[in-house]
Amino acid sequence: MFDYAICEIAGKQYKVLPEKSMEVDCMGEEDNKIEVAVLLLVKDGKVQIGKSFLKDKIILKRLENKKGTKITVRKFHAKANFRKAIGFRRKLTKVIADVKN
Repeated sequence: MFDYAICEIAGKQYKVLPEKSMEVDCMGEEDNKIEVAVLLLVKDGKVQIGKSFLKDKIILKRLENKKGTKITVRKFHAKANFRKAIGFRRKLTKVIADVKN
């Protein structure tokens, strides 16, 4: 088991802790297990840093897909009677590190 790892998930870097869930950008609906590339791995206090990536892979288990908090964007043009409001909710995937592997 590892202490923590820095992984690249969907083009972004996240700190992955064992048995702690986290929200990442939407990973689609295909698999319940997601294999991610590891940039840095700390195991028993020893740090391993890869030249771009390590050979080790971490398996993430998908818990659920959901939407994030709503963001409202408002546009306004002065003296033109123009007002517009647009809402946006980011799609997220909640994952947890599968430490059995």
